[in-house]
Amino acid sequence: MKILKTVAAVLLGLVVLAAVLYPFRRDPIAMLAGRELSGTEVAYPADWAFTEAHGTIAVEVRPDAPHSVTTICFVHEGVLHVPAMNAGEKEWPSIVLGDPRVRLKIGDSIYPVRAIRLEVADPAPYLASAGKKYAQMAERADDPPPDVWLFRIEPRTEPEG
Repeated sequence: MKILKTVAAVLLGLVVLAAVLYPFRRDPIAMLAGRELSGTEVAYPADWAFTEAHGTIAVEVRPDAPHSVTTICFVHEGVLHVPAMNAGEKEWPSIVLGDPRVRLKIGDSIYPVRAIRLEVADPAPYLASAGKKYAQMAERADDPPPDVWLFRIEPRTEPEG
């Protein structure tokens, strides 16, 4: 009985600690959204091929009140793309439509970029590119998942505001 009380006390302590620290989080953790990404900002790369080594990335939206999430990315025809699965149910894709300025965290580096939504008639070529990195995407090439928004990543051309 004493062991159960000790375990319960430790678990309660961890829950309280998590509740106290949660408002001060920065980067997202798995499915938990974060705020402003931590890391060193670097210039837009000439080649995104290095992203193949990263299964997930973080996307930060809304520069004035940062909100960040964990997602995936893939390269199609030399351009980085970020899909949003079930986009209609998520906050970040809608925010990007109003303000395309985002920051991507890949590894320890932060890339200030623009995310432009693509509306493609035939998603198969994109799914094929994604399938080179994520096997489960290759299996969906003929049956794309519903409500997926696709964002093309571009350099920021306008001055920061």
